[in-house]
Amino acid sequence: MDMQAFWQGVERIADEFNIGRHSLVQLVQEGKATKQQIKQFAIEHYEMTVRDSGPYIASGYINMIKLDAQGAELMADNFAEEAMGLHTHTGGHAALLYEFWEKGLGLPRKELEESSASSSARAMNAYFWLLVTNKVKYSGALGVLEGGFSVACEKMLDGLQKHYGISSEALRFFSGHIEADREHAQTGRKLVETLLSTDRDRQEFLKEVRCTAELYWKGWDAML
Repeated sequence: MDMQAFWQGVERIADEFNIGRHSLVQLVQEGKATKQQIKQFAIEHYEMTVRDSGPYIASGYINMIKLDAQGAELMADNFAEEAMGLHTHTGGHAALLYEFWEKGLGLPRKELEESSASSSARAMNAYFWLLVTNKVKYSGALGVLEGGFSVACEKMLDGLQKHYGISSEALRFFSGHIEADREHAQTGRKLVETLLSTDRDRQEFLKEVRCTAELYWKGWDAML
C-alpha cells in the first residue's frame, strides 16, 4: 500500500464516521434534542474520552517516549491541553464539562461524577486505554477522528446558544474543543507519519482507526 492509498483509506474512515454528522448533533443544532438527550451527551462523553483523558495521555507519553521522542513530545502537548487547557487558555477538559453540567444544565457535579454510562461508552474508554498502553504506536488513531468532534462542537455550540438559552460562559467545553480538536487531529497525523514505517503498520493502523471510530459512534448512539 503506497502512502497515497493509505491516506485515502484514512480519509474514507474519518469521513464515514465524522461525528459532526451524527443525529444527536443535528438535533441539538436544530433545537430538537430533549434536555435528557443533552444530559446523556455529557454522561456518555464523560465516560468515553473526558474523565480519564489526562491520566491516559500521560500514560501514553510514558509509553511513547520508549518508542519515539518526537511522538512523546506531541503527546505531551496534547496532555497540556486536555489536563489544563494550556493552549486554549480555558481549563482542563474535564473541568469544562463540569462547567457545562453545572452552569449550563443546572445539575450538581456529583451527579455527573457518579453517573453510569452505557456499555458502548465503557468500551470506547477501554479502547482508549488499550491504544495508549499496549498499542501506543497506533494511538494516532484517536487524533484522526478528533477533527469530526471539532465540527460537532461548532454545530452544538450554535444550537445550545440559539435554542436552549445557555450562556457562552457555560459552553466553553464546546468552544474550546472547536480549536483544540483541530490541533489534536493534526497531532494524530503527525504521529502516523512519525511511527508507521512499514506496510503492515499502515494496514494495522487502518483497522485501529475503524475500531475506534465504530466504538465512538456507538457511544454517541447511546445519547439518543
